[in-house]
Amino acid sequence: MQVTLRVILAGCCVWAAWAVGSAGSGDSAPSATRARTDRATPMQPISTGDQFRGLAIQLHGGRETYDRYHKLIPEVAELGADTVMFVVPGWQSHAGSLDLHVDPYRSADDESIGRLLDLAAVHGMRRVLMPVILLKAPRTGEWRGKIVPPGLDWDAWFERYRQFIGKYARLAEKHKVELLMVGSELIKTEPHTQKWRETIASVREEYRGLLGYSANWDHYQTTKIGFWDDLDVVGMTSYYQLASGPNPKIEEVNRSWSKIKKEILAFQREVNRPIVFTEVGWCSQEGSAKQGWNYFANETATPAGQREQAILYESFMKTWTDEPSVKGIIWWEWDLSDGGATNYGYTPKGKLAETYLRLWFQNKPRPAADEGATILRTSGE
Repeated sequence: MQVTLRVILAGCCVWAAWAVGSAGSGDSAPSATRARTDRATPMQPISTGDQFRGLAIQLHGGRETYDRYHKLIPEVAELGADTVMFVVPGWQSHAGSLDLHVDPYRSADDESIGRLLDLAAVHGMRRVLMPVILLKAPRTGEWRGKIVPPGLDWDAWFERYRQFIGKYARLAEKHKVELLMVGSELIKTEPHTQKWRETIASVREEYRGLLGYSANWDHYQTTKIGFWDDLDVVGMTSYYQLASGPNPKIEEVNRSWSKIKKEILAFQREVNRPIVFTEVGWCSQEGSAKQGWNYFANETATPAGQREQAILYESFMKTWTDEPSVKGIIWWEWDLSDGGATNYGYTPKGKLAETYLRLWFQNKPRPAADEGATILRTSGE
């Protein structure tokens, strides 16, 4: 998912202090070929008490990152979450460039990330770290799922990527992070199974916690991703088409999830890995049920949009909360905005969806969809 960032001074192009390695060195270094751990033992059912239940926070802003974001940690804890997922970006110019780097003005610095990880632990929350790649100057239709290196030089791209993800593996190990995602929605890279296996092996040399990869909602199957058996969990997003149009009834959304759930659980039995939903969220816009990924489709805040967001929350909770194959549910997202009636983004902050979320974190019954609409009307929104 793309994000809106503060404007950097025109003409300013500063590269990170750390160097992402030189291109073209191949992907067969000894450190990346360590024998994989045998993970073929039957998966044990997961009790709901063992699930990661939390919210995602995207971190941007260079050296001021801690000062900007630390106030969100007690807010997330107060909601009742037991987990926070920090999303940290690296940058490429566009999907066809070979300049993956950490930007000191746009990427959270290591000290800030470490302090935020430690602060979350002080508040009793588990931590998930998910590095992602964003594009500074995407060409038409580009995002990280379309990354293809110049000249199809995958050796060079993976060498840079291994250095990028290795940096965060070391940070995750230092701060005892419970789960590290080794990648997110890198669709065009996924057919390169051996290169991913070697990348994952190199990460395991640096980090001893759980490893996962966050697949796009339409691209998780074993015919598309062949390295699931190297990981501990399967990560995936949730931006399915759940309705034919805006303002759906919850029954329509429930029917859609029923079909999708059967497909996901058949896949889960095949890979024998628990699932972590890394991005569960919908904008409070009318039409989010049809295109959950399209946050710019209807940039208007309305009471109906809030109801639609709440219905989508309620239906997901009904479908997945007690599923023993699910290791984690991370809601997208908690941010620096005030949220509320004029906000049409993903955050549930100050919206009906927050009411649902608080009750869910506390394992309390949630109001039915019609009751939720009544809550919204009586709140004056």
